[in-house]
Amino acid sequence: MRKWSSPLPFTAMSERRVPDRPGVYVLLRSETDPSSVLKIASSRSLRGAFSQIRLEPEANWPVRPAAFLYFESLSESEQATRFLAEYRDRRGERPMYNSGF
Repeated sequence: MRKWSSPLPFTAMSERRVPDRPGVYVLLRSETDPSSVLKIASSRSLRGAFSQIRLEPEANWPVRPAAFLYFESLSESEQATRFLAEYRDRRGERPMYNSGF
C-alpha cells in the first residue's frame, strides 16, 4: 500500500522532516487542498528537491507551490510515471508544471 506524507509547507523546519532518500514528490498549490496538484516528479533525494524548491526565487513560479507531499520509493522514476498516468486518467490533463510548456 502507498504511504504518502502529509502536506508539508515550504519552511526550514519542514525540510528537516523530509528524508534524504529517493522517491516521488507532489507540489501543491494549497497546503489544505490535496487536489491542488501543480507537479508530480521524482528525485533521488526528496530533501534535496524540497530544499531546491524552497530556496528558488518566487519570481520563477507563476503559481508558487505552498506544500510538498512525498512518497519514498527506490524506483522513483517508474513510480512518478505511474502517478502521472493515474492523475491524467482521473483529471483528463497533466498537472500545470508537468504540461510540457
